[in-house]
Amino acid sequence: MKTVDQQSANRFAEKRTEAEEHLWREMEARGFHRKDGWKMGEFLRDTRGGTELVLRPIHLWHPTPPELECVIWVSYENGDVNAQCTPELPGR
Repeated sequence: MKTVDQQSANRFAEKRTEAEEHLWREMEARGFHRKDGWKMGEFLRDTRGGTELVLRPIHLWHPTPPELECVIWVSYENGDVNAQCTPELPGR
């Protein structure tokens, strides 16, 4: 039987992969290509009673578009995992 921690970790990994793939599709559609130096930046922050992982496009010398971002959130209270992207993930 899986523990709550294992379930949350597995769900987090799934949401992170889904969010990253979605963000790369959105970036590529806007011309932000890996071959041109675009990367996926990420950082953690403690907020809303949990931990958030924020994924954003990043480039060394081009500004990051503010409308492209995915946030994966894990609740401290019960280990629930949610994700929100702008633009939105399909099926939301």
